[in-house]
Amino acid sequence: MLGLMRSLALELAEKNICVNAVAPGTIDTDIIAGYTKKMREERIKEIPLRRLGTPEDVANCCLFLASDLSNYITGETINVNGGLYIH
Repeated sequence: MLGLMRSLALELAEKNICVNAVAPGTIDTDIIAGYTKKMREERIKEIPLRRLGTPEDVANCCLFLASDLSNYITGETINVNGGLYIH
């Protein structure tokens, strides 16, 4: 998927179309509903911001990318994970 995103970003740049990806981390949704309390606590300890993400966190990133505020960003993957994969 990321390779496709980068290829599209390169191809569509001449038409002033930006293509980016959003990579959510552990988001507090039904996907993790099966986590035990201990599993949740252990995961939260791994996240530098010390909390799970919310659907709103991901939506805010998408809103930014859909806005004119991001019109010079293309071919990028934005990790919405509370700093879990800082490199």
